[in-house]
Amino acid sequence: MSKRIDDRIDEIGDQNTYADSASLKIPFRMLKSHLNIKAMTLLLVIVMMLGGGCKSKSEQPAGSGETLRFIFMADCRGKSPADQVNYPVLNAIIGQIGALSPKPSFVMFGGDMSYSGYINSTYTFQAWKDLFTPLTGNGITLYTVLGNHELYLESSDSGFNLGNQQAFQQVFSGNPSNGPAGYEQLAYSFTSPEGNSFFVVLDAYYLTHSFKDTTMGGNIDSTQMTWLKAQVAQTRATHKFFFIHSPYYYVNYDPEEPSAANKSYTELWGFLDANKFDMYACGHSHLYARKTIDPSVLPNPQTTPPTPPWQNNVVQLLNGTCGTHIETTHIDPAIRTAWNVHNDSLTYYFSVIDISGSTVTVNSYRGNTGAYTVFDTFTINK
Repeated sequence: MSKRIDDRIDEIGDQNTYADSASLKIPFRMLKSHLNIKAMTLLLVIVMMLGGGCKSKSEQPAGSGETLRFIFMADCRGKSPADQVNYPVLNAIIGQIGALSPKPSFVMFGGDMSYSGYINSTYTFQAWKDLFTPLTGNGITLYTVLGNHELYLESSDSGFNLGNQQAFQQVFSGNPSNGPAGYEQLAYSFTSPEGNSFFVVLDAYYLTHSFKDTTMGGNIDSTQMTWLKAQVAQTRATHKFFFIHSPYYYVNYDPEEPSAANKSYTELWGFLDANKFDMYACGHSHLYARKTIDPSVLPNPQTTPPTPPWQNNVVQLLNGTCGTHIETTHIDPAIRTAWNVHNDSLTYYFSVIDISGSTVTVNSYRGNTGAYTVFDTFTINK
């Protein structure tokens, strides 16, 4: 631009040579005008070089080029008070995770770690946590979601026990404590180092007293919903991930643990959909299923007035056994296909989630006590 202005000024000088001094006034004014344009152009270039043409920090996506890897899995409990944890399978999966390259930043465990949270006068949480020392000792953080089995004394016949919840909070003190008062280490959120991803956990079984429930599906209380809305209002993250123990959409019926979502889950999903969450990751049902929840999938249960169709394609990732017994009840073939359901005998699962800029890639692995291989891959683009 500067060279073109210089050339134009020279051209004006060549074309406007006059014999008398009065006639020189016009070309001098023209020259002065072009010199002012040149000066202004150079000033603009300098301002842009100093950052005047850049977006402000508040206008730019947080950590838009950030990369991060984490693991999601759930439900490694045994089948009885005498069989608390499926140790062979869980240890095999821990070994597989430890061998990943690049190594994950953290493992998010989605609940139901042991058959019960208390047995033989001892809480089971610390012994289970110690199983992850090969990972945590190598810099991989362990986060945990509370499941229904964490609240049992000896067996589910005992109902939910408040003392179990309090012991869980004490043992898993590494979970963030930024939830509502009383929900520390149970409901919490955190962001990735560069702020590109937001992660949040809710507790579907929060207790204020011990009691016996007739359903295992849980509930989303208003205290947590209010807190969740405030947390999301503060984030500028491109990606948002939600973790809880129980699904919103079930793909089968388990007679051993009859479960269903109530309308509090519909309200929750409506909020996640409106705020364009990437994923709702859960366990509880002892199988693997994955589906993008688009407008063709109706809210269930429906509310009054009716909740409108979903718009933003939140993925429900149900990864419900990394050791617990497989649910073998009949699943309709159409549902099996549409919801990508896997419940092969003696087959267990974990998912590796890779975030790279605007893209999330999920590779889910299956196996038993030997090598695990990828069987399901999908991507989310924001």
